[in-house]
Amino acid sequence: MLLVRTRLKPSKVHGLGCFAAERIPRGTVVWTLDESIDIQMPLAKLGSLSPPTERFYLTYGHVEMRDGEKIVILCGDHAKHMNHSDKPNVIEGDPDREENIAARDIEAGEELTCNYHAFDLDAVRKLSGALEPE
Repeated sequence: MLLVRTRLKPSKVHGLGCFAAERIPRGTVVWTLDESIDIQMPLAKLGSLSPPTERFYLTYGHVEMRDGEKIVILCGDHAKHMNHSDKPNVIEGDPDREENIAARDIEAGEELTCNYHAFDLDAVRKLSGALEPE
């Protein structure tokens, strides 16, 4: 769940992006896993969903390993539209708290970006353009 104000706008990186609606100082916790809004589902269960639903999860969710099982985490807010950058302005914070922080000061109107390779086991496929949303 995002802990800062954001808005969706067209992105120069890809499709829609998640943009800061306020200045975010370096070190600010930007996102944290919140089970009341962020859905966690075993990757193995995706095949039991309708094809459009499975595609949505694979496009907008990210895959992590939890207790020896691959799970998909689907953010329930604008965070699912955060695009990739090799030089992201949002990075992993304390891994025990499952949070992301601002890597530097982020100005209002700036797109929030993260490095998919740092947390998503499915990053290579996503960045190759496979399974683009319709």
